[in-house]
Amino acid sequence: MMLFSTMFLYEYSIPTIFQACIEAGYDGVEFWVETPHFWLTQDVPELNRYAEFIPALHAPVLDLNPCSVNQRVAELTIRETLYSISLSQKLGCVPVTIHAGKRSAARNPVEEDRRALDRYIRICFRYARLKGVRLLLENSEPRINSLCKRADEVEYYVKRYRLGITLDISHALKAGEFHNMLRLIDLVENIHVSGWDDSGRHISCRRSQKIEKVEEALRKIADTGYEGAITVELDDLGYGLMDYRAKVEELRKEREFLESIFRR
Repeated sequence: MMLFSTMFLYEYSIPTIFQACIEAGYDGVEFWVETPHFWLTQDVPELNRYAEFIPALHAPVLDLNPCSVNQRVAELTIRETLYSISLSQKLGCVPVTIHAGKRSAARNPVEEDRRALDRYIRICFRYARLKGVRLLLENSEPRINSLCKRADEVEYYVKRYRLGITLDISHALKAGEFHNMLRLIDLVENIHVSGWDDSGRHISCRRSQKIEKVEEALRKIADTGYEGAITVELDDLGYGLMDYRAKVEELRKEREFLESIFRR
């Protein structure tokens, strides 16, 4: 199942985003709850009209952090994730990807941060179980203050709370953790696929500074027989100005590249 992240088309309306899905030849989208046209209106009936094209959700992460030293921010992060779980149920109980968060200071996480993350996952997992929704934990960007940037951290929380994994390839490669994450492939239910530019921004695999490493990683995943969701996650800041047609074309070309690897 080939998807793309809706934030690549953040400036467009909900109908336009799903028109792009059809034009670029994708099976559906990973819908970020923060996609502005929805985030500002939260028009669930409108979104529900496109439910067949939404096999995955991504919980809000912008300006949020479950491990924030500011307790109001941490509590708001929990509330917004619970909202995403509730939205998932309304859309047919699709999986919801969550982020582990980070220490507020640019320093290595401490035990207090891990306790905050444990509380966040515990609360969200219990609510998701009540709603019949599957939670997927994403491996984090390899920043000094990130939690769950290492495979052993991801594995700990996933097995403790019976979660699935969203494997972000660029995060794993930049952290030197790809082979460790690949060991957990049986727990992976969604894969965020991208390369990265000089600033570390998500761009297409075809344009990546480390295209050989990215392509090798993709082939190793394909060799496992992985059959879950593959989500193209792109940041248009890595491209410069792009109009609607250019974005659709970039999505189409990336889909064709990935299909040449995964549908051999």
